Amino acid sequence: MQLKYFSRQGQHEHAARRSALLRLAIISSASSKVFGLALQAVAIPLVYHSLGQHRYELYLLLTAILATIALTQMGAGPGLTQGIARANAAGRRDDEASLLNAAFRLIGAAAVIGGGVILAVIHLVPPDRIFGPAFAHDRAEILIVANVCVFVLIAQFVSGVVDSALAGYQEQVFSNLGSMIANMLSIGLLFFVCLHSPTLIGVILVLFGVPTLSRVGNLVALYLRRPYLLHGLLQSCSGFYAALLNVGLAFWAIEVGSLLEQHSGTYVLAHLSSTQATDLFAAVYRSVSLAGAAVAIITQPLWPAFTDAIAHRDVDWIHRAYARIRRTLTIYSCLVGVIMITAGQWIFQHLLHIETAGNHLLFLILGVYFVANNWTHLFYVTMMGMHGIWKLAMIALAENLLMLLFGIVLVPRLGASGMALAYLSASVVLPAWLLPQLMKRGLRRISDPSQMAAQSH
Repeated sequence: MQLKYFSRQGQHEHAARRSALLRLAIISSASSKVFGLALQAVAIPLVYHSLGQHRYELYLLLTAILATIALTQMGAGPGLTQGIARANAAGRRDDEASLLNAAFRLIGAAAVIGGGVILAVIHLVPPDRIFGPAFAHDRAEILIVANVCVFVLIAQFVSGVVDSALAGYQEQVFSNLGSMIANMLSIGLLFFVCLHSPTLIGVILVLFGVPTLSRVGNLVALYLRRPYLLHGLLQSCSGFYAALLNVGLAFWAIEVGSLLEQHSGTYVLAHLSSTQATDLFAAVYRSVSLAGAAVAIITQPLWPAFTDAIAHRDVDWIHRAYARIRRTLTIYSCLVGVIMITAGQWIFQHLLHIETAGNHLLFLILGVYFVANNWTHLFYVTMMGMHGIWKLAMIALAENLLMLLFGIVLVPRLGASGMALAYLSASVVLPAWLLPQLMKRGLRRISDPSQMAAQSH
């Protein structure tokens, strides 16, 4: 009886700590996002006017091409977050150290290889074929800036391992505070660079280099708080690369599905409908995505917390947290959906000066889609902490491939409204009914220790 009492007391204390860390992560995430938006609001006009239109366009093209280095990470960051959350819950300190160092080696090697390939292409292919004829005479500057940019981006991606590790410990508050400080510092440095010596290299060092410094600081602090993580620096991590890639590739597949979701609508409309329909859908869908970004402030810190709760088989905490967040997101999504349906057309017509006449159906469908998408989004996030991440990845890919297929069929008949209907239909046809069923089964497995033990092996 006494052992059970102390076990329950320890679980209650850990649940209280988990809830407190989750609240801190959400609050700090919101603060970090505010300063991130402030940096973007300052950076876009400031960099544009200081560099000029030609060099600003070159800056956008260079950073967009070089950012593809991120694809070489193959989802190792989320794999590290989930691995550390489980190892930490089980008290396996050696596994934590090995996972962290395996992630550094894997992402470092992948980023160097990816950066090297991109640099080789930029050095070997004439700039007019990569960036367009307007940049045919900028080869010398492009090569110098590309060299610096690749180095900075590799450092940024490798240092991003720290954010994934902190998420695994539910210590995202340190990542968010570091990001907030880096954004404030970047605003001041950007003013200095743009007013005194506006160069492409200077802008890149400020916008991409300063966040790297905050992550290095967080890495040092992490090693000071958890010195046992240093033990894995010189050890073999051969058994942990596969674990990172197994989970990581599933998250990478989910990211591919997310890219399809974000860009397929515009692509299909551009090929099968008018320019006006494409531009209108892109503008309205972007506003829906921005409204969804507020949801991510709550849900992004959530799945590491669920991973920890699942490792401790704290099903009651999962139900309570899920119910509270579900209520909050339902109220928010319904409010945004109602505004989109009743006032969206007027807002775009009179405040944003975008012609919307005859397109009320588009706003109606996207308003309903926003509610449905947030409904399924929370299921996705909750189940990311469970076993069977590949099932989620396949559902996410299937949903967005269905959306693409529905769009090809509906756009020639309904234009922008047809693409919106394709998004809504794909969300309702597959994940809206399948994810709740999978979640119920997952929670039943968590409640059964024998099934959890079998799955962990």
